[in-house]
Amino acid sequence: MAKKGSVLTFGSYLKLCRQNLNFTQLELVQELYSFDKVFEKLDVNTLGRWERTVTKTPLSKQVKILEYIFTKFNLYFPFLKMNEIAEIEKKFSSKQVYKFLGKHKQLIMNFPTTQSHTKDFIIKHAQSSIHQETAFSTAINICDDMYGEGRFYSVETLNAFADFSSTLFLICEYKEQYFGHAFFICLKNDAYEKVMNFKMDYMDITVEDLASSNEKGSYMSMGLFAMNENAIALLFVRFYAYLIINQNNISKVGTQISDTDAVNMAKNFGLKKRASSKDLISYDASIKEVLLTEQIIKMLFL
Repeated sequence: MAKKGSVLTFGSYLKLCRQNLNFTQLELVQELYSFDKVFEKLDVNTLGRWERTVTKTPLSKQVKILEYIFTKFNLYFPFLKMNEIAEIEKKFSSKQVYKFLGKHKQLIMNFPTTQSHTKDFIIKHAQSSIHQETAFSTAINICDDMYGEGRFYSVETLNAFADFSSTLFLICEYKEQYFGHAFFICLKNDAYEKVMNFKMDYMDITVEDLASSNEKGSYMSMGLFAMNENAIALLFVRFYAYLIINQNNISKVGTQISDTDAVNMAKNFGLKKRASSKDLISYDASIKEVLLTEQIIKMLFL
């Protein structure tokens, strides 16, 4: 494990995984060659340079190596799972996250924070923030504007969802002021499939459709808003840290959207078009497709 607060390179992570497999460098080269012919020219000297970060492992090969590692540990990011969320977050580049998200004028504003520092932003679970009701009202207002009145949940329903164990309802505070939120519910897989295929209206989701914290389920985005790029980046850093830590209990990640900018954002996350209705399109991807992308790997390994 990399020392606390140290930069995690892909090379050091690769070496950590090899050592936990009890492989020599030659044995790992042979394993990778057998796994995918993209490694047919790989030799011990090249692997050694990758591990020492003398040369950078090509991004496409980083993806393939992580796919191979999954076959051995049944985790997309073994050993990172043992870290605290805050430690995983430190390994992400918020600037890279924002480039990854792209711009969306209705969901991401450009509110200035003069001489702001990352330490001035805090991500909290809604239950521990005094701004939960503000987040609810903001989410309702945005949906009223985008989809028309009555196409989002009541405050009472949102409260019930937020209190559920598997829900991820995050609020960003800047100097103790509300600065944004991200709201994801974890649906039982059968309910998730119905919603994503428009065989069940998202407004018909109840607490009974939510997966418990120890039950495998799929996450659906229910609300997103940020006052500026710092807030949105940090909210998604926390979301991805959560996905990494809880990957064994997550099947898919999805959303239903209509706005063109939001579609571009969904695609940047590796989500693919699933189905469409009169006003909405559903996009989703497996947990593997969400985590093992070149963009995420670039953010995680500096």
